[in-house]
Amino acid sequence: MNKIKPIDKNILRLMQDENLCVPRITKIAHRLRVPTSSVQSRINKLQAAGVIKGFTVLVDPEKLDKSYVAFVFGQAKLGKEVDLDKPAELLAKIPEVQEVYFITGEYDYLVKVRVKDQQEYYGVIQKIARCFDVRGKGLVAPKCFKDTQKIVID
Repeated sequence: MNKIKPIDKNILRLMQDENLCVPRITKIAHRLRVPTSSVQSRINKLQAAGVIKGFTVLVDPEKLDKSYVAFVFGQAKLGKEVDLDKPAELLAKIPEVQEVYFITGEYDYLVKVRVKDQQEYYGVIQKIARCFDVRGKGLVAPKCFKDTQKIVID
C-alpha cells in the first residue's frame, strides 16, 4: 500500500476518533480457554469501571506523512491567581498536539506535537505559543526508538 486512499483515511479517522475498534473476543477467549461470553462480560465491566477508556487503532505515522515529532516545554505566568489548567485545556484543543503534561522543574508543561514537516510545525508552534504566558522551548525528535501506549500490567 503506497498511497493511503481517502476511504482508508476516513476509516482510520473513525476508528481513532469514535472508538470504532473492537477487541477480538473470540481470539482472547481461545487463548485464555474461557467462554467468549465471559471475556465480553469482563471487558464490559472493565469499561464500566473506567479501567478501559476505549479502543483504538495504532497507525504508522510515516505512512500518513506525520513523522515530524517535537516536544515543547512551556512556562505559565507566575502569581497568586495563576490557573494552571487553562493553558493545558487550550493546548489539548490543538489537533496536532498529541500529549500535554504538567511537569516540575524549570518549565510547567511538556507538549508532544506530531506534524508533517518543519513548515507545519512552525504553524502549530505559533498556536502553542499563544497558550503560554511567559516562554516556551521546542525540541525536535529526528528519530524515534520506542513509541507505545502499552502500560505494564503486573
